[in-house]
Amino acid sequence: MTQPAIPRAGLLAHVRNRHGVIVAATPFDGESGRLHLVDVDYKDARQPASERLLWELEPVREVVAPTALPDAAAKPMPPADFDALLRAARWSALSPYLGPDGEPAAEAVASPFHGAVQVESYQLQPLLQALRMPRVNLLIADDVGLGKTIEAGLILAELLLRRRIRRVLVLTPASLRTQWRDELLGKFALRFEVVDRKATDRLRRQLGMDANPWRSFNRIVASYHYLRQSDVREQFLAACRVPADSPHLPWDLLIVDECHNLMPSPVGQDSELCQMLRAVAPQFEHRLFLSATPHNGHTRSFTGLLEMLDPVRFSRTGEMTPTMRERLPHVFVRRLKREIDACTTTRRFCRRHPPKAIALAENPLETALAEAFDAFRLGLRSLMRQQAKPMRRAGAFAVEILGKRLLSCPTAFAESWRRARQGLREEDAASASALGTAERAWRQELGDDRETEQRAATAATVAGAWLKNHAEAMQGEIGRIETALDSLGFDLEGPATAEQTPRADARLHALTALIDQLLVREGGWQEERLIVFTEYKTTLDYLARRLRERHPAERILTLFGTGGAEGMDETAREEVKAAFNNPSSPVRLLIATDAAAEGLNLHRTARYLLHYDCPWNPSRLEQRNGRIDRYGQGRDVTVHHFVSDSLPDLRFLDHVVRKAHEIREDLGSLNEIFGHAVYRRLIQGEDAAAVQAALEASLKADRADVGLASATAAGPRELPAPTTFAKALDLDAEAQRDTLEAALATAGERPQLVPAEEAGFYRLRQPDLPGWRDVVDDALRTPAFEKSADGLGPMPRLAFEAASFTRRVGRLEVFLPPADAALMHLAHPLMRRAVSVLSRRRYPGESQLSRWTVRRGGLPAGVEAAVLLSVEELAVNELRETFHHTVRTVPLPLREGTLGEPLPDGYTPSKVSSLPQATDVQRASHLLDDVQEAMRAWLRHHQEWLTQRLR
Repeated sequence: MTQPAIPRAGLLAHVRNRHGVIVAATPFDGESGRLHLVDVDYKDARQPASERLLWELEPVREVVAPTALPDAAAKPMPPADFDALLRAARWSALSPYLGPDGEPAAEAVASPFHGAVQVESYQLQPLLQALRMPRVNLLIADDVGLGKTIEAGLILAELLLRRRIRRVLVLTPASLRTQWRDELLGKFALRFEVVDRKATDRLRRQLGMDANPWRSFNRIVASYHYLRQSDVREQFLAACRVPADSPHLPWDLLIVDECHNLMPSPVGQDSELCQMLRAVAPQFEHRLFLSATPHNGHTRSFTGLLEMLDPVRFSRTGEMTPTMRERLPHVFVRRLKREIDACTTTRRFCRRHPPKAIALAENPLETALAEAFDAFRLGLRSLMRQQAKPMRRAGAFAVEILGKRLLSCPTAFAESWRRARQGLREEDAASASALGTAERAWRQELGDDRETEQRAATAATVAGAWLKNHAEAMQGEIGRIETALDSLGFDLEGPATAEQTPRADARLHALTALIDQLLVREGGWQEERLIVFTEYKTTLDYLARRLRERHPAERILTLFGTGGAEGMDETAREEVKAAFNNPSSPVRLLIATDAAAEGLNLHRTARYLLHYDCPWNPSRLEQRNGRIDRYGQGRDVTVHHFVSDSLPDLRFLDHVVRKAHEIREDLGSLNEIFGHAVYRRLIQGEDAAAVQAALEASLKADRADVGLASATAAGPRELPAPTTFAKALDLDAEAQRDTLEAALATAGERPQLVPAEEAGFYRLRQPDLPGWRDVVDDALRTPAFEKSADGLGPMPRLAFEAASFTRRVGRLEVFLPPADAALMHLAHPLMRRAVSVLSRRRYPGESQLSRWTVRRGGLPAGVEAAVLLSVEELAVNELRETFHHTVRTVPLPLREGTLGEPLPDGYTPSKVSSLPQATDVQRASHLLDDVQEAMRAWLRHHQEWLTQRLR
């Protein structure tokens, strides 16, 4: 056929000794005639991936018509190689997709095939809801442990595949930066840069002092505590400046994990984190917020969060209007584990037993301390009753900062009381406003436990200095606390209390008994593991010291928030998590602060958890429980806490814990009710029985009105897996394996994939295969494996379906990828290389492939042979300058008098892997007609020869 000389968008091109696709061609008339400025996307593995050039000035250039047909005189390809070639064309197609009937396919999402995950049907619901939005503004509030990271990853990958987004920022708690980076890389093969002080300094050493990381990288994971800092935020906003007349925002997608930490305050000034989010959110086209507890009980806070998510639909208000309630399901997704299990045929999640209270042995020394503090609380309350509001607030905070530490352990309380004594000894008393400043600093969410502990120490000192104003009136109560601490053996003038051993500690005694019961039986350590949560670093240090005096140090690990030079850095934290989740590790006990209570996966080996101290906020309690009660946990979970008949505060918290378990689906929305009850009992010191009765009445009256579960768009439902679409693409485990084998075979002999010992797994026979070694070393040999003498890690096994990683744990089938295996998927670098290698070979002139094959098989009556021609349909959306193509199978029977007549319905269905944007459908249809007519002409010309050859 005559090759077109003029470049047009959508045509194949051979230029600069490379093959590619012309995505744009702009003509210019000059003195030397008409020239074309051409953008080319190359289809090989070399760099650059695309170029802009002047077509007529290239010495060697050729435009290849899309109707160029294979040379039938050449030797046919082996059927397996031809199938791999065709699959590579289909799998490299871009979205959006249409079904075989030409209508939009409900399952036509590609991201489930571009991740090393076992996608549950319920996880597709947020993805499908996001794709229905012209601008994605979505709050995913699924239950703790349902897989919000996977759901966000599916949305992110799908938007990238559809080229709707390019620049992405993920904001997380400081403790989750590395986990998000690693999971996006490991599960979806998406590389993100972690931006922090160290990364910025490193970038500036490389590129100069003016280098701005927010401008240098397109995919970033950062801590929102880092971006909160004023200089960092200004640096970010400076990188966001665009021309005033630009129709585009500087960033495409913002993902905020644990977004409840950034919601507005119900009263007073918003936190620095909230102010940061309000400043940066408008720089993003799409926003995706994640939280299992998005409602803190204050409607003004919740609507403020919705306003930052979607300011068009929502505004900050103290009461949601009927219109806002109607709009909420469009931007809000919330499902609970029990609801999903109720609407599915097989159980997906473990059961959590009711909270198990561990009774503390009564000890007169500890009881005396508790009674002394109760007297202090009541005395201070009596003094503050007639004072102005600032003074009452200061008194309440002084009680809170000391009372919380007492409910953690006597050691933590003794440390705070020692700081308060220092304040009492200061020359000048502190004002209520000074204590208010210390309170605001103490309440800020930080990712650094050492900094949090330092702020608590400062607040306790200021509280003591404020208490100096009332020392004379409170002299008896203060002396009673001092006597109780002295009786317990605390030297308040000596070393830090975490280094001291009190004469009595009922909590520690109960913990050691629990360890003996769960972890050490019949004289040996069992396989079970236990997580102990505490709110304070002081308590953690004390527990670690005391338990290591009793048990081997290798059995005990600690996990706390990152800090400075003396803190636990990211590498140390990752080592702790890896060891605890490794079944072969000797560790059996993990002591963690709340820095490990958000987002971390600790369920691989543990099903037991102890709240050494109970957070006053039940939602934080649920965040802790979610570390082991989550997707992938195969055994039933048991959560423990302490209770005591002689300590009314612990009895009250026991009631709160059990009530929170009963209504945990509404915890966030009912936090205000819990918070009021906690304030009345633990700060004001009101009678516990009266407060419990009032709590019950409030929950009964208000629960039906504030539940969030009813706001879920469409509610949880069983969605079909995208199997129909996968079948249309010829995408399954066997097809992926055969395609990778065919691609590897272009550089070496067959077979390159050999079966491993375990069924469903394979090994690479030649990891150093020419042209493949770099991707094998980079994508498969990871630092997680022990390196050999040559500096490279051992080769993992390869699997091609998630079912290979499914194991029965307890009574459930769970997805548990082993450390020595990798799951292949379309986004994995190895599969991407395979598709790229094969896709390049389908272009005319790229190789010696004949691009046709012969098969034997059944045919309809009266048909001697059938020619199935796969047509690649090309089109370009000129508005977005993106390239799309469709691979269709067009059946043409070969028999006299019926040339071009289609085969009977159902014999060979059309297969569609993608279709261009709507603006190009008409052009694409005309192109397909031209191609089919060219095929018929080619068939007529070769009919006699083909008939003889096919026989």
